[in-house]
Amino acid sequence: MKILILRVVLLLALCTTALLSQAQTAPADSVAEQKLVQAVSADMCRQLELESKKRSLDNLSQEEAQQLFVRLFTKTATDNKELMRKIIAMGPAAQTYGQQLGRRVGIVMMQECPVSQPLFMRLGSAQVSKQQEVKPEEVAILKPIAAAMCQDLQPRTAELKKMTLEQRTQELIQAFQRNLKPYAKEISQLYGADIFLDQKRMETIGTKISLQMASQCPEVILLFADLNKAKVGK
Repeated sequence: MKILILRVVLLLALCTTALLSQAQTAPADSVAEQKLVQAVSADMCRQLELESKKRSLDNLSQEEAQQLFVRLFTKTATDNKELMRKIIAMGPAAQTYGQQLGRRVGIVMMQECPVSQPLFMRLGSAQVSKQQEVKPEEVAILKPIAAAMCQDLQPRTAELKKMTLEQRTQELIQAFQRNLKPYAKEISQLYGADIFLDQKRMETIGTKISLQMASQCPEVILLFADLNKAKVGK
């Protein structure tokens, strides 16, 4: 059960905008490239903070969130003379480079730009949702469980940040065990009496709970993603 819970949460975290899995195999950056990524990330974060003051970003659809990030990235790129010179000099290879740069920038923003995290989580959870249909009768049970998980862990965000990933994971496992127990009867009635003995089906349920958590407390889900492993060159 513990391994199952760990896999479920990491699955969701690693799906955020497909940034992590694609960046893990990227070659190491030069010092100049790292500085460029940091500069672009910082500028996009500033723009996103300004956007959040103009309107609430909490209710953006997946398409609207994607369009917003593309618009901000495009503006930042065109305003950065060094980056524009580099892109122009690349010719046909510029598109591929731009996609790779976007992923690198996204990873840095997820780590260093709090205002961006809910949007990235929404995009990531939307991708997982395409593969995991959640029926209305499931939402009626899973949403309260997700809310209980968020209420359990959210007040401890600052404390959890000080822990290692392994320590945080143990806290998460314990939270799942505490918050699933009160709903054991309802889960058995909906999914069958043998549900807790079926690892594959329990993993699916865990993923669906995590999807609900992603919309309610994205900052909690991000605590369990090892973003350092996704850093370019690591």
